Amino acid sequence: MGILTKAAGKKVESKPKSKGLVWVAGDVNGNAIAKSIHELVQLSSEAKALEAKMDIHKTVVKKYAESQYVTGYAELGVPPDGPLFVQNADGEKVTFVVQDRSGQYGVKDEQKDALVQLVGSDVADDLLYGETKFSFNRELLAVPGVLEAIEKALEGAVKKLTSGARPVLSSEQAENLVEADQKVSFKPGTLDRLGYVVGRDTGKIKQFLDIMGSSVTKYIKC
Repeated sequence: MGILTKAAGKKVESKPKSKGLVWVAGDVNGNAIAKSIHELVQLSSEAKALEAKMDIHKTVVKKYAESQYVTGYAELGVPPDGPLFVQNADGEKVTFVVQDRSGQYGVKDEQKDALVQLVGSDVADDLLYGETKFSFNRELLAVPGVLEAIEKALEGAVKKLTSGARPVLSSEQAENLVEADQKVSFKPGTLDRLGYVVGRDTGKIKQFLDIMGSSVTKYIKC
């Protein structure tokens, strides 16, 4: 098993978070900084209350807009052309935004299983792709002699660095030299292919969008 394969199979341990520092500015009655802190906390609390109220109304409109989007997709066989608006009788309107973010987010096992059940394994394999990103451990890369050896040939460098009477790296260090981040994602443009994959069935289109999760973003913009 090569060094890249080993790196891809390793789990990265998370480092403990710092508790941070606290700087005390003073009393709100006699200190301008302390007063501004108080105002910021108050305004932040008010802003959160307004955001929570807006989120309630956005959820109501979004549910309606998603239903219209799925119906429109089923009728056309392709995504409805944007921009997309939801408007009331008084002419007030908000924007419904749909963004295909396939490739940006990893697909979880339960998403893949649901996708296979909906469209079959062959189609699912065609819609997904695996990606592995490798990076070098910066601390070990800084060890004298490491970078030069890697530039010649990675596997040859590992053998060289772990052999001899005074090896530059131990076998354990060599295994940690390369770090990898793996993920499986939907192929870019998957949203545009729904009509081809599941046809014009509104139920299947909605189910497919639910399976995609974060890979397709839908939100209301005021």
